[in-house]
Amino acid sequence: MGDLVPGVGSGKLLEELLLSRERAHRIGAIHRLDYERAVVLTHDRWKFEAGGIPQFCFLLATARNTQGPGGDDDEVLLLRVEGTAALSMESDLFAVREESLRDALSAVDDPSPGVVLDVSLDPFTRNRISFTGLNCRILGTFYEDSDTGRPQLAWGHDVDNFYATATYQVYKPLGEGLSQIASYLKPDPGHPVDKVRIGAVRYASTRRRERAAKQPPAPVQVNVYDFIGHKTGMFGMTRMGKSNTMKTLVARTFAASEQQRRQGRAPVGQLILDPQGEYANPNTQDGTEIAAIGQEHVLIYKFGAGRREPHVRPLGFNFYDDRQLDAVQGVIAEALADSTADYIRAFTAAEYATPLRREDETEGEYYQRQDEAARGRLILYAALKKAGFPVPRHSAREARYPWRAAVKMTKKLADALEAANSTVHLDRRTHSWVGVPAEALETVVDWLLEQIDADPGAIEGLAAFSKSNAWKAAVPIYTQTHGKRSVSGYTKLQRLKGFHQPSSLEDYRRHVYEALLKGKIVIVDLHLGPEGVVRRLSEDCAEYLLEQQTEVFTDGRDAPHIQVVLEEAHNLFTAQRYKDDLDVWVRLAKQASKLNLGMVYATQEVTGVAHQVLANTKNWVVAHLNNRPEAKALSQYYDFEAFADAIVTSEDRGYVRLKTMSSPYIVPVQVDRYGPDLVNEARRAAGMPPLALIPIPSRGERDGG
Repeated sequence: MGDLVPGVGSGKLLEELLLSRERAHRIGAIHRLDYERAVVLTHDRWKFEAGGIPQFCFLLATARNTQGPGGDDDEVLLLRVEGTAALSMESDLFAVREESLRDALSAVDDPSPGVVLDVSLDPFTRNRISFTGLNCRILGTFYEDSDTGRPQLAWGHDVDNFYATATYQVYKPLGEGLSQIASYLKPDPGHPVDKVRIGAVRYASTRRRERAAKQPPAPVQVNVYDFIGHKTGMFGMTRMGKSNTMKTLVARTFAASEQQRRQGRAPVGQLILDPQGEYANPNTQDGTEIAAIGQEHVLIYKFGAGRREPHVRPLGFNFYDDRQLDAVQGVIAEALADSTADYIRAFTAAEYATPLRREDETEGEYYQRQDEAARGRLILYAALKKAGFPVPRHSAREARYPWRAAVKMTKKLADALEAANSTVHLDRRTHSWVGVPAEALETVVDWLLEQIDADPGAIEGLAAFSKSNAWKAAVPIYTQTHGKRSVSGYTKLQRLKGFHQPSSLEDYRRHVYEALLKGKIVIVDLHLGPEGVVRRLSEDCAEYLLEQQTEVFTDGRDAPHIQVVLEEAHNLFTAQRYKDDLDVWVRLAKQASKLNLGMVYATQEVTGVAHQVLANTKNWVVAHLNNRPEAKALSQYYDFEAFADAIVTSEDRGYVRLKTMSSPYIVPVQVDRYGPDLVNEARRAAGMPPLALIPIPSRGERDGG
């Protein structure tokens, strides 16, 4: 009689990768099966010998005949254990146990629980009640495919056929077999692949049986190109390992970028906006820092930075550079946003930077606005000097020349000013422009104010100052008087001195972007300074990045790949904010993909991120969340619903549920700790010698994992 289930292929690849004795341990058979779920029949002893069957454990079900020919040997079903299931005769088994206990109670003199419940059952009865059922979800099917000309492991998200339940054998994958499953990537000929380790499979918080069975860890590898150019969400409470995972991805991305560089392709830059300073500074738990990858590859911008370390640059602006005044004015406006005084609002609204030409104005009107802005800058610079902002020694445009404040002034007015002030020597320039030296700023402004108060028409050109909106708006800031009352004036600016960098020759954002184009890791340390100003600086940085990438894109060129790492995403991508198409973070979220901007965002609040952002997130890293509404929101995506309870109850650092762009299912992972080993891998990729490794405790030693 012929085999009822004839073989349809060799099955060698499935045997080698998944079902060999070294890679899988048989734990039972299929009890019930349909297209979505399966109930696995197993026994207590089989579970013990397999090192336990924790919840979310992967299992393999195959209809192949391991003892001889026949059977469907080209397919293996991948199952995930989600709970227990009642067996057909389970009620009868309960009755058998109850009967045994009743008999024991009648047969002994001592009716205490320790005597009755611990009575030994006969082997036959004990075996009968030792069978249990596992309720499993069918994730899909592994099968062999030869479309490319050679056999390869292929994947389908469903089941295209099933047989009688007695046909199937069920295995628990171990070691390399489990790693093959956890690291499986869907074939995609158009998508580059560079598999890198991110951690090891971890099914449960409790890991005693796994360790007691001495089962080898199953490494989990991901395709680093899943993250480059795509959105990645990091979800979890503080101190649950989000930052560690971020650092790991940064190091892995850097290594991939260096490989691209060696192949003659453009590298990948990485921009980290760091609100807490945890990426810019050494971490005693890690035993290292991102900067350890190499000072020539990592730049850090921070407030108050000196010149002691070549890779640490000052974060801020030269408040006396007219080319940086747009950004400076934004910082000032943000810092003074909480003030309701009319003179403050007028001051922050005035135009001090050299304006852009409007389409609806004449050339004469444009030059008039240009002149008014320069007059406003003169008194603004004087107010800054009064507030204690150091004036640069040299010109930002030409370092060999001393700093001067350029302003339009008639010859008669300039002559009168110098005649009345013997210490003032103006730098006479063409077209009625003069340069006011730093030491003369306050003297010049005081004299002009005095003459305007006396008679603005007394000297030719003096009235132009009195009529300039920018000049008038800055007067109360400089004089500390508004109308007939005293005001705070320039003292309100003093809290911004930490953001002033006299040595800055250009807007730091341009240097950041140029470093990103070279494949560097740039960390902008924002943990110092007023919250509003820090927020403005991060927005300005993102705005500049978008502008530069958009310019390249609209020119018909491929925009360079740049990764942006963001913390506190629930403050950046709220549903309400997402309605504002002009918001820089909304634009980043909407335009990132076409501009080759990968975005890695972290948050404690899934509900705080607009669903449009979540729906376009390709990679998900989910650590512990402490409340069910957040887990419920997460459950709307992929099949995170199955893990919702465990995500809320398991508080193990670095224990995440991972879904990547190329992986067809969620994998529970203990993420590797970022440390010296990973740093040295990144250094090797860049052709640099390794650093001396600092012994650091394992994750288990540190947090009891």
